[in-house]
Amino acid sequence: MNRGILLSILICLTGWHTVNGQDETCEYSVSGKIFDLETREPLPFASVQVQGTTKGASTDTTGYFEINKICQDEFDLIISFVGYKRVIHHHDVYHDLPTIYMVRDQVTLESIVVEGEQMPGELKSLALSEISGKALESSRSDNLGDVLSNISGVSTLSTGQNVVKPIIHGLHSNRVLIINNGLRHEFQNWGVEHAPEIDPSLTERIQVVKGAATVRYGPEAMGGVILIDGPALDLHEDLNGRAGVQVSSNGRAIGADIRLQKGYVHTAYLAQASYIRQGDLRAPDYMLTNTGKEERSLSFGFRYHQPEYNLTAYYSNFYQNLGILRASVAGNLDDLENAIESDEPTIIDPFSYDINNPRQEVDHNLLKIKGEWFKDQHVFELQYGFQVNHRQEYDVRRGTLNELPSIDLKLYSHTLDGAWEHPEFRGWNGNAGFQYAYQNNDNQPGTNTVAFIPNYDLHRIGLYLTEAKMFGENRWEWGLRYDLQAMDVRGRAQDNSVYTNQLSFQNASGTIGFSRNISENLNFRTNIGTAWRPPNVFELYVFGRHQSTIEYGIWRYDIDPDGNVLTDVILDEDDREVKSETGVKWISSLSWERNKFRGEVTGYVNYIGNYIFSSPGGTTSTVRGAFPFFLYDQTDAIFTGVDAAGEWRHSQYWNSQLKMSYVYARDVKNKSWFLEIPPLRFDYQMNYKPSIVFLPNSEIGLSVAYVFNQWNAPPVIPISEVQDAQESGNAVYQPGSTFDFTNPPDAYFLVNASFSGGWRKIDYRLDIRNVLNSSYRMYTNRLRYFADEPGINFRISFSYSF
Repeated sequence: MNRGILLSILICLTGWHTVNGQDETCEYSVSGKIFDLETREPLPFASVQVQGTTKGASTDTTGYFEINKICQDEFDLIISFVGYKRVIHHHDVYHDLPTIYMVRDQVTLESIVVEGEQMPGELKSLALSEISGKALESSRSDNLGDVLSNISGVSTLSTGQNVVKPIIHGLHSNRVLIINNGLRHEFQNWGVEHAPEIDPSLTERIQVVKGAATVRYGPEAMGGVILIDGPALDLHEDLNGRAGVQVSSNGRAIGADIRLQKGYVHTAYLAQASYIRQGDLRAPDYMLTNTGKEERSLSFGFRYHQPEYNLTAYYSNFYQNLGILRASVAGNLDDLENAIESDEPTIIDPFSYDINNPRQEVDHNLLKIKGEWFKDQHVFELQYGFQVNHRQEYDVRRGTLNELPSIDLKLYSHTLDGAWEHPEFRGWNGNAGFQYAYQNNDNQPGTNTVAFIPNYDLHRIGLYLTEAKMFGENRWEWGLRYDLQAMDVRGRAQDNSVYTNQLSFQNASGTIGFSRNISENLNFRTNIGTAWRPPNVFELYVFGRHQSTIEYGIWRYDIDPDGNVLTDVILDEDDREVKSETGVKWISSLSWERNKFRGEVTGYVNYIGNYIFSSPGGTTSTVRGAFPFFLYDQTDAIFTGVDAAGEWRHSQYWNSQLKMSYVYARDVKNKSWFLEIPPLRFDYQMNYKPSIVFLPNSEIGLSVAYVFNQWNAPPVIPISEVQDAQESGNAVYQPGSTFDFTNPPDAYFLVNASFSGGWRKIDYRLDIRNVLNSSYRMYTNRLRYFADEPGINFRISFSYSF
């Protein structure tokens, strides 16, 4: 009996120790929120279960759930709600807490899981806007610039209808960074006529960071950062995908795209492809000759995952052949004057799918390999990227030269990024990292022209640190960064002589931010940060014709004592000092959500010293025609403005959105205005969801936009006066002054309409752009001198999800 009692005691003690040991190791937890993807309203009483265990929870009235005492640091969450598609999400404690957006059973879109705001560096005081889901789906066949213009505070700078790039708070090109699937997108970003080679149809979500994000992302993020994410490589996913087709009346365009993906226990893969072909577009009163385009893209993704590490690889290719309006090229100065002063383009041909000169042909390849390691609440990341951008630009030339590119550039880019996210230390969370980049830009032989920009090798390295901590209801964050850039330049002058230069730039930048949930429905964020950007090769050495204009860099022209522009010179830093741009941007946002309304107002002030800009210098004739020419210079500038957006859910069937944006930009040194600053704009959209039995999930949309005339514009000197002054030997260009060849376009009013719906696994959509077939010109389109924007366009799209 004594032995039996002793044995019983030992068994009890062992069992108690085992159970207690399990409790000690079951220290993990997960919490998050669940919303309806379409309405963004919380889903109360949704079920969340840790797969393979009895652990689970239900959401409260705000959609919040929390599960404690989980024994594994990596697990699958099963989320279910009556009438909605079930979601399985693979989660580990090293990633941010998830926010789940569920879709109804009858909707063909898939649910979305967001682990935090996915903003590296945790700088959550920066203003952030997003486009995803149905809003992104409706713009799938647009170019990236037009897709981003759906976000308040973002507009477009274009060269015709096919070359469109984003403007954030008045800044564009090398002052806006694009992070494509976690990798800095490297391309010939210096040109106004160069759009980013990214296909929006292959993206899942696009975010815009509107603050000065230099600390986290490096130089050139003075205006903001665009974060582009493809579909997530989720584990435990059955084979699924999507196939779509789109046709448009204006340009008689046809396009198609397809996506396939599957997830296993430890691996996942993804494959995507798309194609679009478009002919000449049409303005309300005439054809826009040579505005066709052809684009094709493909991408592959692979993921291998273990509890201690995660490996991903991604490859993409994007090819473009873009036509440029033929009427933008004039044969002589009289033709140029007629082209600018005419109400219609001087060259109008019948519709064609042919893409003739002038045109751009671009091929961009991207490869990324990334590793993540998890150790004792530490997260280590190492990422290598390789990109090749091959750009060929064809101008209207004589004889067999017309078959040769006038610009033929290959840009090779290597990047290596490392990051360390440390565990919480006395309430502080943050990360540190380094970024190294090497670029080689080579002019390819065979153009029979003087190189537009010289060859160069560039090395850039940056180190950064960001930290954040909660003090009660207040979140404070700060960051520091140091960058060093060295560049070796090699080029040829007009007389074929060789010139070289070695340039180096360095700077430190910092940021401090604050955010607070003033109440359950009201949030305030503010951030002030410094930023910088070294001058790029283009701004220093550009020389010659570039599509519809001629441009001269800061070191490729001089002014004689009579004020005339001399372009047969090559200067350097001893002749004309060029400094890095340095800026300070303060941005604040107030967002609120109450009952069926949510909105946000953002204000900002951005002061940039040594701001580099181009302005008209006059007109000139070459063997390839007559063109306006632009000169680069430096000054001090201020950009300030406000963005606002609001959304109302009036009832189960009606909802509406209102957006506005305004930018004030001023040359504070010379007290003058800049060219191509977006004017004040208002947008309003109303959506109605009718209850139609034979057309389930249908929605009717009507949107209107009013764009004001840009009243803060430089003075006008018509082409005729420019020519008269040049012929009489009088100087047109005055250093520090800016002028334009025509007045800013009149204000305009646009109406768009849409009808969309879904049946089983098929989605369909009809979009009507420019319903009133209005004739208008955009102030931020460089070809506004020659033609109107496209007229009415009917676009029909179908997609099948499986």
